[in-house]
Amino acid sequence: MAPNPDLDRLTSLYIDPDKQLPVAQTQCLHRIHIIQDIWAIPAGSKVLEIGPGQGDCTLVLAAAVGEHGHVDAVDPCDLDYGSPWTVGQAQAHIAAGPLGRRISFIQADPLAHLASTATVYDYAVLVHCLWYFDAPARIAALFAALAPKTRAKNVLIAEWALEAKLPAQVPHVLAALARANLEVHNPASEANIRTAASPAWLKGCLERLGVRVRREELVLPPEGLRDGVWEVGSVVAEGFREDVARYCGDGEQAVAVLGIREAVVAAVKGLEAGMDGVRSMQVWVAEF
Repeated sequence: MAPNPDLDRLTSLYIDPDKQLPVAQTQCLHRIHIIQDIWAIPAGSKVLEIGPGQGDCTLVLAAAVGEHGHVDAVDPCDLDYGSPWTVGQAQAHIAAGPLGRRISFIQADPLAHLASTATVYDYAVLVHCLWYFDAPARIAALFAALAPKTRAKNVLIAEWALEAKLPAQVPHVLAALARANLEVHNPASEANIRTAASPAWLKGCLERLGVRVRREELVLPPEGLRDGVWEVGSVVAEGFREDVARYCGDGEQAVAVLGIREAVVAAVKGLEAGMDGVRSMQVWVAEF
């Protein structure tokens, strides 16, 4: 991935950029590569972003659409969610910044938003948001709303691929499966992974609606993208075992989830650098 002149400018717009600079730069670089290099979203575009969270992707989209474009960033997330800065604080900081006029942060369910507006978007963008959905049926319902192409002319998806190109990525793949298989038993879950939908499932869901993939590829995330480390760390922690007991009891489901956890532990031990050697898994990037 070549150096990008937008990187310093965009990361300077994060809330408290000095304290989170290394993390912010890597997250931003990953999204720049997808949005600018692969998708090449043009200036002047009207974009619907699903699940902006704290706005990592929103900033990159706002830079891409330029002064005459706009991003509607729709997320039902509680504005008090997140640490050290909440979603609400991060979004308010971005909205008050130099790219804020190009962005509308909308706290709403995506389906409710689509029902409330007649806007036809050039692009619907879903970057690392689908695993937050609490059930596959909710993903399918969103796809059904977007599929006729009357609401968005193009659907762009970037999501974890459940695939490892390198041994260092294996722990993240296994940790994602462990987390998803636990959270399905927790109806009040606020975890980062609730529905670990694979690329094959996502693509099949859209194809059943008559929408065909035009282009797809797997992307190796940059070193330093910490999502894999964070997820693996949460699964190997003792608190994960406690959550399994709380939500799965001690029956077959508990045995299955704890078995995946042990596979995560073994995969980390197999890396020369241990946890320090964990890398985030491959990312599926697709255009429909």
